[in-house]
Amino acid sequence: STFRDLTVIVYNKTRKLAGHTFKIQTPEAVTVAELKKEIEKTVKVPSEVQWISFGAWNLSDEVRLIDVGVRSGYTIYSTPTLVEIPNMPNL
Repeated sequence: STFRDLTVIVYNKTRKLAGHTFKIQTPEAVTVAELKKEIEKTVKVPSEVQWISFGAWNLSDEVRLIDVGVRSGYTIYSTPTLVEIPNMPNL
């Protein structure tokens, strides 16, 4: 089965994507690590600096989205794990 309508909001200051929303289609069994690669393909934010959160949870790479209750139409957040511009803290 596939997430047909997974929304990803990407926060990334240097790429002018702060708060930009993207739709991603991916298998429901996708892991966070695999999702990061899909986000990287779409918005060119390196997977190594992405921090994925859903609701109040920060998700580790081995977690499958479906196992934490993510469904089509839900929203995932991607934020950088480092400060890319030293005088601008992360969101």
